[in-house]
Amino acid sequence: MKKWFMVTSISFVLLLLGASVLSYYVVRAPLEKGYEQAEKYVLNQEVLHEINTIHYYHGTDPYYILYGLNEELEETIVWLRQDFEEVVSRKASEGITTEEVINKVKDDLGIPTVQKVRLGFERGLPVYEVVFIDEDNRQGYYYITFDDGTFMKRYSLRREI
Repeated sequence: MKKWFMVTSISFVLLLLGASVLSYYVVRAPLEKGYEQAEKYVLNQEVLHEINTIHYYHGTDPYYILYGLNEELEETIVWLRQDFEEVVSRKASEGITTEEVINKVKDDLGIPTVQKVRLGFERGLPVYEVVFIDEDNRQGYYYITFDDGTFMKRYSLRREI
């Protein structure tokens, strides 16, 4: 009886694990396909010569953010709307750095740590999205422009403890 219970339990756990892995890949497949299409588009349009990384940003409109090198081998960032209708390209040196963003947000808000900084696109402008935890244990989002660090918007969400 114990062997039967043990075999059934192990089989159930393995089946559950397999279903979880399969679900992950099924859900992730459209995003991976989108990454491939975005990379092909940017390379074919000669916006970038080489792509180093890509990530997905879903703000007001969804964008692919691609980091790479242009024809002159300068670090360049491309914001490509998911429908491929809008492409914005900037040299990395034209905007403020991640370190400058972190320092600005810490100074403006008086918070000790920043959880995450990533590029996005809001209100027709390349932006940095900064995620942090405030003094009331709420998750905060702070948006500043890529070009000069101008404040755009801020909001907080209550976190469950």
